[in-house]
Amino acid sequence: MRKAVICIGLSILFFAAQAQTDSAAIVQKLAAKGGYTALSKRFIESDTTLTISDFKLIYYGFQYSGAYSPIETEINENLIKPYNKAGQYADAIQIADSVLLQKPVSITAHFEKAFACAQSGNTTLERYHNKRYIVLCNVIKSSGDGSKESPFKALSVNDALEVLNYIGLQAINDRKTETGLIEFDLAKNKSKLMHLYFSIPIQAYIAPDNTPDSE
Repeated sequence: MRKAVICIGLSILFFAAQAQTDSAAIVQKLAAKGGYTALSKRFIESDTTLTISDFKLIYYGFQYSGAYSPIETEINENLIKPYNKAGQYADAIQIADSVLLQKPVSITAHFEKAFACAQSGNTTLERYHNKRYIVLCNVIKSSGDGSKESPFKALSVNDALEVLNYIGLQAINDRKTETGLIEFDLAKNKSKLMHLYFSIPIQAYIAPDNTPDSE
């Protein structure tokens, strides 16, 4: 029992130390690129000279941009899909645009806007947002393997859910583990995976049974 407690404690310290190291490195790299606003502008404007490292910095650097407000953003992101399901694509696009104005790396907003544009016949914008959806999903996908030892790293629960959908998996429940990771229970799948793990900032996670009312 004591060994188990020690192992959990060491795991928490390891992930905390790693997060601090990652944070310092990201802030330093952002400064070298002229700051987050300059780098994200290149992403928005389809700068073809952006590298894989740049895309990773654009995604994870958003946490240090000053606009990172994960719970509020998720509330707004969750408004988009119902409009798409109702066929109200103009409204879906409008909300997606408002989300992307605050969070240019919103995977949900890029996916839902790509869908709405496709249904509206705007193939140019569909390709634009679909490309960013794929790039951002691959950034998270390349951050780990989803195990406890090497969790995927995401900035929000919605981002994690989008990545799971992207790789063909469906989450049916989630919880925070003793080490601070978020464990997602998976629906039956071909890979026979039962769980995948994500590292998500503490301010971005609310347990399902503690989710505030939408009113």
